Amino acid sequence: MKAAVIGTGGIAQTHAEALRMAGISIAAAVDVNADAARTYAEKWGVPVWGTDPALLYSPEIDCVHVCTPPNLHFELVRSLLEAGKHVLCEKPLCFDTQEAAALNRLAREKRIACAINLNVRFHMACQKAKQIISDPSFGRVLLVHGSYLQEYHAFPAPDGWRYDEALAGKMRAVTEIGTHWMDIAQYLSGKRVTEVSAQFGCFHPIRYEKDGMMYAGNPDGSRRAKEVHSEDAALIQFRMEDGAIGSVVLSEVSPGHSNRLSLEITGENRNLWWNSEENNLLCTGVKGGGVNQEIFAFGNGFADTFRALVQQFYADIRSGNYTERPVYPTFEDGANIVAVCNAIYESATHNSAWIPTGSTL
Repeated sequence: MKAAVIGTGGIAQTHAEALRMAGISIAAAVDVNADAARTYAEKWGVPVWGTDPALLYSPEIDCVHVCTPPNLHFELVRSLLEAGKHVLCEKPLCFDTQEAAALNRLAREKRIACAINLNVRFHMACQKAKQIISDPSFGRVLLVHGSYLQEYHAFPAPDGWRYDEALAGKMRAVTEIGTHWMDIAQYLSGKRVTEVSAQFGCFHPIRYEKDGMMYAGNPDGSRRAKEVHSEDAALIQFRMEDGAIGSVVLSEVSPGHSNRLSLEITGENRNLWWNSEENNLLCTGVKGGGVNQEIFAFGNGFADTFRALVQQFYADIRSGNYTERPVYPTFEDGANIVAVCNAIYESATHNSAWIPTGSTL
């Protein structure tokens, strides 16, 4: 079995490492930048590389890993599905809700295995949390809340494609980190988000760039002014199936937090909470019973979760008997997240009005 990778930036390195661990060889690497494609091919021992996407359609290639900016996802993924290629796509699946739904339908019609890189599910603590919440003793889910905090876009911040709306879309915090939070919240709770109310914070609509870095000010006049519309942070309230409610704070400008996804899910009988900066600690509680802490002494980190996603995905491809609801996120999950993200944008641009997502289990 052989794979191909299109887009050879930072995340493509993680894909290559996971593919190597899964025993899958990379037959071709494609990038708009020929030098980047060549460097990637030399590093990972890829025999064929170049700028032409036609390299992806070789008969020897079974699966394509799509690591490009999101603006290229829809047309590229649709073409790959029509050619019968399995696809593992970076998030978000695409920009448009209807286009995402169309990709999901096409994957089902073609009986093709497709996954989205939403790897948080594969933390050992998250898998145990899924078991706990799925047990009837947990009770009906009532409340889901948390945050996803990063410092990556706090000043000084690297400029790049994420600030180009043509490449990254009209959102940033929501589509980059909110996708992960919404996926794990819905996966663990077993409930879809049905309606959202949101507000965005773009704290410096005018920023100043020099030597590839952005700053809040321009004290000596040497920096180039740059207009930014996408959100640095978002506050989101939501409603879920069966009467559950929730909220999340998303921020890419929170110094001190490299990558902190936190989540708490409250059931009628028990409570459960976890965060990614203490990823091998899972806490649960019952009324009057204090807090129980379970430590996963041989737990896993980010790279391990991605390896696990890739391994389960390729196990499905090899079997040819694709799991109806696998642990890895499918294009159905990807389409759901696109719908939720677009509802969040509509709410934030319409004075935090409640907007239905149109998504159901």
